[in-house]
Amino acid sequence: MLTDGLGVVLFLGPLTHLELVRRELGGRFDVRHAADEGAVDAVLPDVRVVLDASMVVPFGAERIARATKLELYVTATTGANHVDASALAARDVPLLTLRGESDLLQSLTPAAEHSWLLVLACARGLRAATEQVLAGGWDRTRHPGTMLRGRTIGIVGCGRIGQWVGRYAEAFGMRRLGYDPHVTPWPDHIERVELSDLLAHADVVTVHVPLDVSTTGLIGETELARMKPDAILVNTSRGEIVDEHALVRALGANRLAGVGLDVLVGEPDVGRHPLVRLAATDARVVITPHIGGFSPDAVSRVLAFSCHRIVQALGARV
Repeated sequence: MLTDGLGVVLFLGPLTHLELVRRELGGRFDVRHAADEGAVDAVLPDVRVVLDASMVVPFGAERIARATKLELYVTATTGANHVDASALAARDVPLLTLRGESDLLQSLTPAAEHSWLLVLACARGLRAATEQVLAGGWDRTRHPGTMLRGRTIGIVGCGRIGQWVGRYAEAFGMRRLGYDPHVTPWPDHIERVELSDLLAHADVVTVHVPLDVSTTGLIGETELARMKPDAILVNTSRGEIVDEHALVRALGANRLAGVGLDVLVGEPDVGRHPLVRLAATDARVVITPHIGGFSPDAVSRVLAFSCHRIVQALGARV
């Protein structure tokens, strides 16, 4: 049962937003900032609320057990697969994410914009072109780009982010195919198809689905084999949705023209990740460190909303 009174709020997020969190909580709580596991563990026994905007520190059952005063876990994100939800539930600790907060989320476009950045980077061979210039070269004939107008994009997951990607694709003059068994009503600007048809016909495939049992490994060996050999794959959802070992094999067999990734299995510890190692020598692979939704103005909005939820849940008055 949640109780009134002062307590420690552990803020996991950009230090640049610490004062915003303190201001939004109205001085009612003792807000501590932590950026890594060591800093988290040092303050953990005193923590009443976790406000997570980074998803960097995993909260498994053991860490949750050590947070003996924990009453509420709030994420300023839609996903929370780094948190052991069952361990929280066993303690009757609510886990509040942004999933389902459609009014707020519909106004946030950074993840869709970043997805489109990865599409363009792959289509125009951006990595190889910029690396050549930095090495002192200037040979345009080595970097032919793909014109997107008239091509087909396949959008796997046609919720908020997928629909924005579809709007951007419409502006580029592309045919838009979409697969999503859950979205209703269906967006008018995307043509609904089965996943197998989408993969077979798309020149660009983008992935925008939440991670759960049904989506883990959704794009595997069979699905990659259905794609055109000159197609581009972009994943900004979660690393586990794409079979990464199958993806490495597909790239090794030249069965994809480019891959844009903002997420990897095991992030942030990716120093020995096979796709990171491949990217060191293969400019077809563009990887960014899960920055799709990280835009200061968007972060400010979701943190203000999340702080309001903390105040509301704990019955504190500011």
